[in-house]
Amino acid sequence: MRCPRCGHDAAATDKFCAECGMFLRDAFIDHRILHALHRETAGEHREARRELERLVQAEPDNALAHHLLGTVYFHQGTLDLAIERYGRALELSPAFVLCSYDLGVAHYHRGNMPDAIRAYRRCLELDDHYYAAHYRLAIALFHAGELDEALEHFEKCSALTPEYLMARYHRGVIHERRGNLDAAEREFQRSLDEGVGEVSSLFHLAHIRRSRGDEAGAVRLLEQARQFASANAH
Repeated sequence: MRCPRCGHDAAATDKFCAECGMFLRDAFIDHRILHALHRETAGEHREARRELERLVQAEPDNALAHHLLGTVYFHQGTLDLAIERYGRALELSPAFVLCSYDLGVAHYHRGNMPDAIRAYRRCLELDDHYYAAHYRLAIALFHAGELDEALEHFEKCSALTPEYLMARYHRGVIHERRGNLDAAEREFQRSLDEGVGEVSSLFHLAHIRRSRGDEAGAVRLLEQARQFASANAH
C-alpha cells in the first residue's frame, strides 16, 4: 500500500502512514459496519447491501465486512454472491467459525451437499461443541445418504443440547429407514411428548403401528394428526 500524500510504502494492515500520519484506511470502519448491521437487522436490506459493498471496496481485507455482505446476499437469495463473500472472509480469517457455518448453510440451500459438508466439518474442527453445526452437518449427511455418520452427529447434537429435540426426530427417521422400529418409536414418541414435530411424529408412529399390524392404533394416531393440523390451520 502506498500513501497517497507522501508516497511512503506501508504494510497492507497499516491504518495510517508512519511518515506523514495520513489515515490509509477508514478510521470509522467499525462504526460503518455496525451501522450496516443495524440496517440489515431492521430489514433495510438494500441500504445495508449498498453500504457493505462500499465498505468491501474501500476495505478489501476486512473479513467481517465480507461476512456481513455475504449474509445480506444470502437473505436476498443471491446464494452464489453470498458464497463468494463468505469464501473471501475465510481466506482473510480462516478461524472465523460463524463464517464457516454460514458458508455451509449457503451451500446447503444451493443444493451442494459435498461443499456444505466440508464447511460444517471445518466449523467443527474449530469448535467441536458447536451443536448447531453438528445438527446441520447431520442434515447434509442425511441428504447425501451417509446415514451412519448423520446419526452420529445427531447424537452429538443431542448430547450437547438435550433440549434440541429436532435432532431426536431425525434420529427416529434414520432408525425407521434402517428398520430399527423400536428405536425409531422411542425417538418419535419423545419428540411428540416434548411438542416438537407433532404432525410428522404422529405420521411416523402411525406407519410403525400399521407395519406391526395395529391398524386401530394407526388410525387413532392419524386422527390425532388431522386434529392437530386442523387446529393449527386456524
